[in-house]
Amino acid sequence: MTTNPRFLLPKLPPELRNEVYDYLSTPGLTSVATNTGLPIQLKTFASKHTSVQICPVHYGSTGLLALERYRFHEAREYRSWLLNNASELRFGITFDGRVNTFIQEDWDRKIEMHLCKLAKQHPWLRKVAKYNIQIIWNSTDGALKSKRRKRTMGQIPKDMVRTLTVLMDENVKRRNGDINVRLYMEHNIAVENALSATKFGLADFFSTPNGLGGCYRLTQEVWKQPRRKDSQLLRCSPKATTVQPTSEERIVLYTEKGLTNWATEKGGNMLIRQTLRANTELEITVGNLRLDGELGIDFVLMELVEESLGHR
Repeated sequence: MTTNPRFLLPKLPPELRNEVYDYLSTPGLTSVATNTGLPIQLKTFASKHTSVQICPVHYGSTGLLALERYRFHEAREYRSWLLNNASELRFGITFDGRVNTFIQEDWDRKIEMHLCKLAKQHPWLRKVAKYNIQIIWNSTDGALKSKRRKRTMGQIPKDMVRTLTVLMDENVKRRNGDINVRLYMEHNIAVENALSATKFGLADFFSTPNGLGGCYRLTQEVWKQPRRKDSQLLRCSPKATTVQPTSEERIVLYTEKGLTNWATEKGGNMLIRQTLRANTELEITVGNLRLDGELGIDFVLMELVEESLGHR
């Protein structure tokens, strides 16, 4: 026996209901991201060099979504509207392998295979216009050895972003594509990079990835993680390259009580932000280059900013 659907707003036309849904889903200053009501939960793809986490989120009304079980028409309609209009894809990547044995083409192929499989099961994913990508860089073998420096480490996260965004429909990318990328450098990596003649290649990271020049907005940031005693001990060890990261160290995203959070929200210094709009308007913002409790500009932070601007 089937039950007839129930209505919350029986006299409200569809266009006005959409206005209500939009209002409920617009994030405010105190809004938190949630995965509640979405058909995909947090997924993790682990490999030798990286761990990739994928999770769709939204800022909408979980209360209205909960009414779907009671056969309210607006709840089912709101869920469909949310998937197609107000969802965000979050990607968390940890690079803790060896850059000199990492093969970008192999990584691209495996990730594209996972993404295409997801898109086949959930076609609405191709309509998601907002991507939030955070990459924690903690490679174990220092600088990338490349003949005549034709390739730098900075090209690796840039190419990763290009691969992740193949999931987005090209028309959506051009009209509404909003891609935010944060590259977090562990403290020990940042210090080694500042003192080394061979640099990370942050200027290459900030160059526009192929295929993203036409997106509506591309924001790229570089952050330095706070100093951690455990990471310092690992890097100082002569066997540092053989130490395997624990599962907790590879977590960038986690869900708790229905909320989706970043593990990186524990501190760090935002060094530089670059925003490119429609491949024409460029805005660069430099962050605070002083460490807490210090008066002068920090040498390591300044070196990273200078490198990002192509001065190193």
